[in-house]
Amino acid sequence: MNNLEAYFSEIEKRVQALVAENKGLKARLNELEKELAQAKRETLELEHFQGEKLHIREKIERVLQQLEAIGIKK
Repeated sequence: MNNLEAYFSEIEKRVQALVAENKGLKARLNELEKELAQAKRETLELEHFQGEKLHIREKIERVLQQLEAIGIKK
């Protein structure tokens, strides 16, 4: 009977340790999910910025081409 109590006591300690470890891992997982969401937002912002930059560059190139064409005709 004494061995059985010791055995269940050991199992209970292990279960409690696993529960505590699981809580820590859940907290870390939540942190990582938040970091991932932030990284995704930053990626989308960067893609948007790069798209706007390309659009502006294309407009400037068209204006420069038009200015060159006007300069050549004069």
